Amino acid sequence: MTSIERIEKIFDFKKPDRVGIMDDFDESTVSRWKKEGAIPQESNPGDCLDLDIRLFGFDHSFIIGGKNIVSLERMEKPSTGEALADGYGKARDEEIFTALSLMEPFEHISSIMGKEDVLAMMASEASRAANLFADSLEFTLNTCQFLFDKGYRFDGAWIFGDLGYKDSLYFSTDYYNAFLFDLHKEMCDFFGQKGMPATLHSHGNVSDIVPHVIEAGFRAIEPLENGVGLDLAKLKKTYGRDLVLIGGVDVLSFEVFNTAVDEIKKKLQYLKGDGGYIYRADSPIFKDMDFGNYKSIIEIVKEYGQY
Repeated sequence: MTSIERIEKIFDFKKPDRVGIMDDFDESTVSRWKKEGAIPQESNPGDCLDLDIRLFGFDHSFIIGGKNIVSLERMEKPSTGEALADGYGKARDEEIFTALSLMEPFEHISSIMGKEDVLAMMASEASRAANLFADSLEFTLNTCQFLFDKGYRFDGAWIFGDLGYKDSLYFSTDYYNAFLFDLHKEMCDFFGQKGMPATLHSHGNVSDIVPHVIEAGFRAIEPLENGVGLDLAKLKKTYGRDLVLIGGVDVLSFEVFNTAVDEIKKKLQYLKGDGGYIYRADSPIFKDMDFGNYKSIIEIVKEYGQY
């Protein structure tokens, strides 16, 4: 199967040939691999490792209360994902699943004002917070539409919004429903109308919000961190036919190859189920990771991820 065919089947909760595969990498990791000659200078790790998903984004710079111009220059230094010039055309030609990478309103405004200030504003200046989130959404969707009008096409949307920390959400589910649910639904509907399933990227323990993000229209969630109280088996059992699970593999296990193999076998045994799962480590691949060992880990995922 091509990567597009594989990931589309997974997003439809059908069995592909194997689980999908993606990962995130520290810039220092990629730089060292290139310096060592493990991957070509002009290459991306995905080109050498048969990864299924590539994320491409844009610059989310935003003047609060000011005029925010949308132009192609925003594609040169993306806030999330890769620059379009770094491989968009090649990824499309090779039928890799390409996703448009962007921030949801809470993440976007927090990146400008700071998370603590935004949380305080949600508590004490609700109208102001709601207006800023609405302005963020308008800017973001206008930028996405600008790209579509320029002829760019993507297979999905990857929406970054860290809503949780180690033990819980940054705010109650009541606050989520009051401030963000409608905006998230609008985002998911916008992309859904273009045949682009939406994935939510959120670190931390997001268990309480899972039913709400499903209702909002998100098709998948990642990276499913270890050590934050997430019960992956329960998530799979409860929501495995409603939400694609992406991640959950403890990157710390990669420090010892045999430990990594055991971790992957254990997690795939119940996460891949009848479909609806994509492998990724729960954090970026760290700078000391040996390329040969990492490549072998990906081969293990392919072997034990077969259906």
